[in-house]
Amino acid sequence: MEQGKKAVALHSEGCNCCQAVLMSACEQFGLTQEQAYSLAAFFGAGMRRGEVCGAVTGALMALGLKYGDENNRKCEKSKEFLKAFEAQFGALPCRELLARNQKKMCPTFIEYCANYLEEDLK
Repeated sequence: MEQGKKAVALHSEGCNCCQAVLMSACEQFGLTQEQAYSLAAFFGAGMRRGEVCGAVTGALMALGLKYGDENNRKCEKSKEFLKAFEAQFGALPCRELLARNQKKMCPTFIEYCANYLEEDLK
């Protein structure tokens, strides 16, 4: 899928995981690459503390742009995504994912999240 490859390329060029995922989808929401880059700047590496994977956070930001409403009635989309990611990789926290899979796996998480968005945002 194109969006996954684009996100992995952005990561290899220096973007953090959250930036790479959000930037791969930002144009669909009228965000510029620069806006998405800035918005996601401090969410990499599990918000710099090993918490929820940055790629997951970037995907949640994009899902929020599509499905977010004033009362969060459509939050089922976020739950579906989180369940799918955890089923695929066994965890959500960055520190757990990296302990199991080493840092080389970040591109795998990024690609998965971006591809999920590409499919969902069609």
